[in-house]
Amino acid sequence: MKTILSFLFFNLVIFTSTFSLLSAGSDVIYDSAGNKLLRGIPYYILPLLRGTGGGLTLSQNTKDACPLNVTQESFEVNNGSPFTFNPIVLDEDIIRGAYPVSIEADVVNPCHDSNIWKLTAAVANDDDDERLKNNKDKKKKDDDKEVVPVYIVTTGGEFNKPESCFQIVEDDMMPGLKSYQIQHCPFKCGSASTDLTCYNVGIVKDADGNGYLGRTDAIFPVVFTNSFGTFSQSAKISQLSAKVSTFRQLGKK
Repeated sequence: MKTILSFLFFNLVIFTSTFSLLSAGSDVIYDSAGNKLLRGIPYYILPLLRGTGGGLTLSQNTKDACPLNVTQESFEVNNGSPFTFNPIVLDEDIIRGAYPVSIEADVVNPCHDSNIWKLTAAVANDDDDERLKNNKDKKKKDDDKEVVPVYIVTTGGEFNKPESCFQIVEDDMMPGLKSYQIQHCPFKCGSASTDLTCYNVGIVKDADGNGYLGRTDAIFPVVFTNSFGTFSQSAKISQLSAKVSTFRQLGKK
């Protein structure tokens, strides 16, 4: 009986804490044009700082590798793939800061599984270990030098699951210019852990300079650009280049 009561009390604490945080972070999120970020609308996720790479996209390490990795375009002129945001706790059309959301790629998935983001432990083989060796989250234990898994963002997630629970918070890196930080918050979607921490999601570079989206201590300020918006001719060319680049990455061996 005590065990059941303890379990119920713990879940009540998590529920209360989650909604307290939601109330404290109810600011509306805006896209790069100053419009409210909306549920189900595809947006490009672009880095705030120019010269740091292009937008987020999907790629495969090999032709048949699944699930897909969420990665960053190498060239800043490439917008990457469009993504949608869907509130998890509240049924709203507007995306708000610190509210748990599901993030989903708005593209055809050759793996034929879910396009929803999830945090995944990277495969610990020699090649992956070498490529991701620069990740700050990859540490070795003092005793036996066991490698702690590197957590990267992939597709294949499920709605309202801890591994697929993200939030967007405002970033103040450049005053006067709205930018945001994406965070992974498993406790807001029913995690059994007592850890109430949200973790920054940013770019993890491998030995070849390729950027994977993953859990990191670093700040990765981003902006959201509506993929249905009005663009200049040069921007349309950039979009076409981004799509071509995405298909090339998905089909590379």
